[in-house]
Amino acid sequence: MNDDEIRLVAAIRPEAPAYDEQARQAARRGLAAAAAPRARGWTPRWRGPYAMALAGALAVAVGATAITLAGARDGSRGAVQEVVVTMPEIAAVSASEVLDKAARAAARTDLAPRDDQFVKVESETMYGSFGGTGTNAETGETEGETRYLYRTKRVIWLSADGTRNGSLRIEYLEPRAYPGWPIPERAYEQTGVETLPLVSCGKTPEYARTDHAALSRLPTDADGMRAHLYTGDRGGNSRDEAAFTAAGDMLRETYMPPAQRAALFKAVGTIPGVDVTKRAEDAAGRVGIGVGRVGVDGVRQDLIFDAKTYELLGERGIVVDEKAAKSPKGSLVASTAQLSVTVADEAPGANPENDKADGCG
Repeated sequence: MNDDEIRLVAAIRPEAPAYDEQARQAARRGLAAAAAPRARGWTPRWRGPYAMALAGALAVAVGATAITLAGARDGSRGAVQEVVVTMPEIAAVSASEVLDKAARAAARTDLAPRDDQFVKVESETMYGSFGGTGTNAETGETEGETRYLYRTKRVIWLSADGTRNGSLRIEYLEPRAYPGWPIPERAYEQTGVETLPLVSCGKTPEYARTDHAALSRLPTDADGMRAHLYTGDRGGNSRDEAAFTAAGDMLRETYMPPAQRAALFKAVGTIPGVDVTKRAEDAAGRVGIGVGRVGVDGVRQDLIFDAKTYELLGERGIVVDEKAAKSPKGSLVASTAQLSVTVADEAPGANPENDKADGCG
């Protein structure tokens, strides 16, 4: 397994800690066992907590006061230039009010895929890719910490009941500098378009599953859904942070039935620290309302809803604590856009003969 594959695992579901050598070796073992590239994915699509650890140096209007900081490329590798970003502006409206409207909007659509079909999601993403300080196992050289913004357009096909192999098509977009950090050479190693198999291994704990069939069995009331968000060892720095992360996992690159989605939105409004920002922009440039909270990593994570329809548009992460995040305050460090969610009968490149196969790690 090469470093490109390891970074793919980290970037699909990035989490804040640096990717140290111990984690790198663990990922290598998992990838080798799967006998195919895997996409910080899902059953087990390697779907780790979506703590939005995080990505970008986009200039985006999310508040009233602009500030200037180092972050974007000036055309030469390893260099940075100044970009304008803004701090999120907290709205007076309550998160519960916004999420109640999102819950009512959720009831208006239902895809209802069959268990033998696939949920197909098209999206655009920007996350942070992190390299940890340590010794390179292959070259023996000491490496310093690096960060850059990993950008893709993605189409993912996920088994509706979590038992069949899926696939992931990735178009690698031009990387960007992580705010306050020079862009490393390795940021340019992944280019073009590729389709990767996603092997279904059936080893994800029931409480952490995000396939349509599992989501369909979740509670349809806010109290029951809230209890689910706090069930099991979900990692994170606090139970509240882990619960908010879990909510994002159930909405991203999958399809949650309307009744459960409505319950989820209502439950998110009860998580301590969740509030609303007036203006939030997704990776496709669509502007909406942000509902989120600040993690101990100093980054505010938002779910973005259309201000009129209350449809979920995407997610974003913005630095609010410069010291904790190691990036200037006001930096946009993650941005996604969910462009379409449909149902497909097949997943391109998937091998149905290997469904439920052993050797998944």
